[in-house]
Amino acid sequence: MEIPISDIERSVHKHLPGRFVHHINDRGVWERHIVEVTLDGGDVVFFKIQITDWNTTGFEARGVQLFDDNGLPTAPVLAIDVSCEILPNPYLIQAWRGGTRLGALLERADGAAAEQMYEAMGCFFGKMHSIHNERSELLLPFPGAPHPNDYMYQAEIIGGSGKEALTRGRITQATYDRAIALWRDNLDYLKDHQPSLISSSPFLWTIYLKADGLAWRVTKLTPMAELMWWDPAYNLAFLQYPPFGESSASRWGAFLRGYGSEPERKRILLYLVMQRLCAAMGVYREPKNAATEAWADECLDDLGAVLDEIERL
Repeated sequence: MEIPISDIERSVHKHLPGRFVHHINDRGVWERHIVEVTLDGGDVVFFKIQITDWNTTGFEARGVQLFDDNGLPTAPVLAIDVSCEILPNPYLIQAWRGGTRLGALLERADGAAAEQMYEAMGCFFGKMHSIHNERSELLLPFPGAPHPNDYMYQAEIIGGSGKEALTRGRITQATYDRAIALWRDNLDYLKDHQPSLISSSPFLWTIYLKADGLAWRVTKLTPMAELMWWDPAYNLAFLQYPPFGESSASRWGAFLRGYGSEPERKRILLYLVMQRLCAAMGVYREPKNAATEAWADECLDDLGAVLDEIERL
């Protein structure tokens, strides 16, 4: 989608009266079409333009509201426009909030600094997971939608990534059958959780932190449209075993110091099976480079050992 400069200027005039556009940087498409706009005085805002029928604008706005209401850091939403009068799709305008991607920070951090980052993330996610809901569902409920565990079992274990990994020869028929059986036999166990506010995309490139003196703090998560009500262990499996990154006992220990409690090992590993399959099949739209490609090529090598451990628990 090409966004005319004049349309951005008209939108700024409508929603941010008295401000003027100094520079526009089209950041391309990732979930939404992102346009970075520098205003007079150097202030930066982002236009996040919906590109599908899925209501990313509504989900993002709801997620920001929940963070604001509960004292969690996020970039403020300055305007929401669903009229399609200026731009052809719904969009929101969001203020810029600082921070650096976790993956970039870890590339140059020593062990002590990395542990401080993980402890800060433990505090952040502990507070986030303390926000509860009556049921596991999307932030904007969809009548008749299946439980997330039922949906993911069908969509990514039996079908989707699981089936694709089998078809491509990345896993054997025996491994595929074992993954299905373990998820099937543990569905009631997985569904027995306190529905909490989680991010379905807590990746090395979606978690931002900033140094605050000698400490670290999380400044934001992206994209906020990926928040939902579900099992906190789904988040924790990503964080203990980061897709396209390295797991570390010391970092995980630091995370738990901030988080305050240790999740059930079996629950983590069941979600890890699904996440490894999804990562290997490209579901997470990771940054493409030699390192991420090498990780994806090898990430299923120990899947059998993960299944073995689940069977022992």
